[in-house]
Amino acid sequence: MTASFDTDVIIVGAGPVGLAIACALAHHGVAFRIFERAPGISGASKGHNVIARAQELLASIGVRDTLAKISHIAPYTQYMLDGRPIHRQSTRDLPSPYPDVLFSNQGTIEAGLSKHLEAGGHRVEHAHEVRDIRQDADGVAVTVVPVGDDGEASGAAMELRCRYLVGADGVKGTVRKAVGLDFEAEDLPGWAIRQIDGTLTWRRPIERDTAFFFLFRHGFAGVLPVWKDQYRLFLLESGEAMPARDPTREEMVERGREVTGDATFDIADPTWVSHGTFRHGVAPGYGAGRVFLAGDAAHANLPIGGQGMNSGFIDAVSLGWRLAMVLADAGTPTLLDSYAEERRAANRRLDAQQVRGFRQLMGRGRAADAVLGAIAGAVPQVADYVFGGSDLAQLDLNYRDSRLSEERFGQLDPRLAGSTRAGDRVPDAPLVLNDGQATTLFDQIRNPEGRSWGWRLLLLDGGDRKTHPHLAAAADALSPRDWVRPLLVIADPASSGDEPLMSAAWDLDQVVHQALGLGGTPAILLVRPDGHLSFRGGAADLPALVEHVATFAVPMPTS
Repeated sequence: MTASFDTDVIIVGAGPVGLAIACALAHHGVAFRIFERAPGISGASKGHNVIARAQELLASIGVRDTLAKISHIAPYTQYMLDGRPIHRQSTRDLPSPYPDVLFSNQGTIEAGLSKHLEAGGHRVEHAHEVRDIRQDADGVAVTVVPVGDDGEASGAAMELRCRYLVGADGVKGTVRKAVGLDFEAEDLPGWAIRQIDGTLTWRRPIERDTAFFFLFRHGFAGVLPVWKDQYRLFLLESGEAMPARDPTREEMVERGREVTGDATFDIADPTWVSHGTFRHGVAPGYGAGRVFLAGDAAHANLPIGGQGMNSGFIDAVSLGWRLAMVLADAGTPTLLDSYAEERRAANRRLDAQQVRGFRQLMGRGRAADAVLGAIAGAVPQVADYVFGGSDLAQLDLNYRDSRLSEERFGQLDPRLAGSTRAGDRVPDAPLVLNDGQATTLFDQIRNPEGRSWGWRLLLLDGGDRKTHPHLAAAADALSPRDWVRPLLVIADPASSGDEPLMSAAWDLDQVVHQALGLGGTPAILLVRPDGHLSFRGGAADLPALVEHVATFAVPMPTS
């Protein structure tokens, strides 16, 4: 940051996604300021579940455990059809260190992330409105106006200048409008949602490890743990059956008793109620010059599988490491372009999945329900069918078409079948470091020292120590870029482990090799800070690796 800038990044919006961006930037040592128009933490419940992929990425910036401490861990989902149990699903078999869903509420999540920032010396500047966004080739200027107790922005204005600005100001935000990225969300007419949080009593155990979903004629409902003694009842039904206002407790209890088949069902002492209709869409772009969008500012999600806030968390981590690299003069603007391309494409795919799932879920007829009831116990992923997609945890999210992804193994190469390709998420697997310390692949990918942003060059020997000199050459070729941390993964029991001279880990049973689909295959893998493969090739692909890194990294000085 130079004297002509007040900070490197200004974040507009301090909801869960804006706070996650701030946590990512703090983790990477980037100077920022974060402004929120509201006077304090949201009292709304809204987004309240965190899925596996979002947890993995939040763990990479050191905040996942913060949220886990203020959440109920719920690995189980019970599905009911017309009051009859048809399927009980567990997330425990998901291939992730964090398979269980975290349930909390938005206010609690915001409070947890805010405290994490405060512990690091950062704070949210509440009751400030950001307006008049102007950008040039070098930075972004904004006017920041304090908001009074009456809700009006009328205090003494500040003129601030930053190098980049992030709009995380929600579905009604102003940043996207200011930079020409506004969009009109599409309605899904005919349906509405009512929700209430409160203290639950019914004839089922109050065990906060289970979410309950009820499919009934022309509708869908859920009873979910929130936080502490709170549960949520939501009802998705015909809009004609619901008044266009927040429901009363009595209305929700009456309908809850009908759909659950439990005459004792009750939600007492409500802390939050809401109603709404369904709109969806994705912004025409996620970046304009030096301004970027994240979360609901960039995409309006349907309430199918609780994907909205989770996609926003993925946006946040994905943008954070890119900004950090560019601001450190290690990465080129190509990195930021790739954020806009990757995340918009991913959210367009998610939007299509959600619309398909919503129509499938709400348009069911009696015949479809009869089939569902008959096969539910025999089809392990029938719950995913209900929601229109097979990956509600977003573990299959990939960026294979990204400009940051280069695959060198041929399409007909048998090593490609079922293996982790460039653009895919790298799976976790156990390793033993050269000093005997047990570790995992995820722990070796992350950025614990706050310096390298998390890049890892994995050098798999395929069980043959004769490959080590070739793999060492790859490490040497990228050694001028000290943010690329090489790790030799040794599967040859005849290796001494001390040649060549680089960090090494043991994989004698080829667990890591097999997890990557590369058993017995030497390979060079460049892993991004978000755990996706950027490059995959063989030992002979060293020149291609160097050229690939040069497409997004600042050129090294010539002697």
